[in-house]
Amino acid sequence: MEGFLVSARKYRPVLWSDVIGQDHITLTLKNSLMKSQVAHAFLFCGPRGIGKTTCARILARVLNCENPTKEFEPCNTCSTCKAFQENNSFNIFELDAASNNSVDDIRSLVEQVRFQPQYGKFKIYIIDEVHMLSSSAFNAFLKTLEEPPPYAKFILATTEKHKILPTILSRCQVYDFRRISIQDIIQQLKIICKNESIEADEDALFMIAQKSDGAMRDALSIFDRIKSFSGKKLTYNDVLSNLNILDSEYYFKFYDAFLSEDLSQIFTLLDSILKLGFDIEVLLEGLASHARNLLICKNPEMAQLFEGTENSKQKFYVQAKNCSKSFLISCLDLINEADVNLIRSKNKRLHTEILFTKICYMQRAQQNSLSATKQDVVEKRIPEVKIVKPVEVPKVNETSKILPEAIAQETKTISVKIPQNTISAIPKLASLDSIKAKLQNQEKERKENLIELTQANFESYWATLLNDQKSKTLQDYMRLARVEVSSNEIVVFVSSTLGLESVRSELRLEEEIKKLFIGDRLILKVEIDPELTSKEEMEKPKKLYSAKEKWDIMMGSNPLLEELQQTLELKLDEH
Repeated sequence: MEGFLVSARKYRPVLWSDVIGQDHITLTLKNSLMKSQVAHAFLFCGPRGIGKTTCARILARVLNCENPTKEFEPCNTCSTCKAFQENNSFNIFELDAASNNSVDDIRSLVEQVRFQPQYGKFKIYIIDEVHMLSSSAFNAFLKTLEEPPPYAKFILATTEKHKILPTILSRCQVYDFRRISIQDIIQQLKIICKNESIEADEDALFMIAQKSDGAMRDALSIFDRIKSFSGKKLTYNDVLSNLNILDSEYYFKFYDAFLSEDLSQIFTLLDSILKLGFDIEVLLEGLASHARNLLICKNPEMAQLFEGTENSKQKFYVQAKNCSKSFLISCLDLINEADVNLIRSKNKRLHTEILFTKICYMQRAQQNSLSATKQDVVEKRIPEVKIVKPVEVPKVNETSKILPEAIAQETKTISVKIPQNTISAIPKLASLDSIKAKLQNQEKERKENLIELTQANFESYWATLLNDQKSKTLQDYMRLARVEVSSNEIVVFVSSTLGLESVRSELRLEEEIKKLFIGDRLILKVEIDPELTSKEEMEKPKKLYSAKEKWDIMMGSNPLLEELQQTLELKLDEH
């Protein structure tokens, strides 16, 4: 028990060839080693558990390895490689930036960088979770990171690249690691099962890989957990029970019930799932993924996008034959909408039952809608136009007498169907001429009704306009305004800026005067008259001042009154 190692540590890659799913990273680093063009600072970015620290360790070991292979793999036999494996290396330092994130920690690191390595070529610093460094620590690290000694190498690793300062990013070679694919994780788990003499179902390994979300370390942690439960045989049911995953058979039963419109079966399935302790969010997510896989199985060109094992793929193909693409797309749309609105629902079970009812009877509703549309099209009958074929009338000298019945027999009627929109689309020249004449008459009548622009006529119009206004303030402005009219110009004088804006914006006189008065180029001006301003001030009601207000006004005009008050010790009468 004391010597037990978790699978994530036991099967940690020690060579470039052991790294899974990061070929674009390993190939680039090996080429840079081959050409002796290794940068002094690296930044490895990506999600957790995908090999950032592992690649950093392999790179550090290759740089200091005494006998690297032709493929630039560490030999694992020299003194430096053995020292690193035994955690006794004095040239490779690993720091956790989460616990060493202060300026003092970085200053201590900078001091260490000054000393050359005791043995080996390089002094290598691997700083994990570098985004946890404080801004001050980053700034203290800038100069050393930009121009380190020739024997110093820095390998930074982070899961949150966006938190790294741009000044740090510009000083490093940035490598973006990808999530590991499900198939790559399954292959690695098969190798481990073979080494451990464990028998595992394909479906069980798939569920472990899917649950790990592209992280190999998470997959190995789940694998150890299931192995402790199952022993030497990993089954699909063991994985479901330990990871609290809903069996995919439920999803097949749901969609079979949807297609057969068996609402009672659907509600029964929902009740059994809720009794098992699963959340509705998990159920909706699984139904959406199932519909996606069914939609992919409908199109052979998208077969590589299928997420599942080969055993389950055949079951999806069989069920996909009974589903139309429109049905599956509608299911995805309804499930997505329900998933978004579920958080706002007070009764999540009722919300889900309404969703399932919609999906259950969705095909019938679509068929009813389609049949109603077809019926509407049939009812719109195309009009028939009867074309009478002309009758050839024989000459008088050939036939002595033509009976009306004979002419009627020779008459043939041909029915031709012409679309309704074609008939209505044919323009009628007579109607166009009448419309044009009508417009001309209306324009002529409008010009005949125009009145001459004079002072008296406009003042009369102004008075009528004043009475029509509902705003008391605007009426006051118009009542105080003065109007002057010349041959083709109208000037309205108001008493204040507010009055000017009100007259311009609310009355819209430019449009109205063109409709009422004769003249093609009438000009309207609204200006402020100082005389009207003073008149307005005079017409304002007088304010009654208190004794205090009167004294303040007098003090403002003659400040010496205050000195007189103090000398004579006068008191202000408040009444």
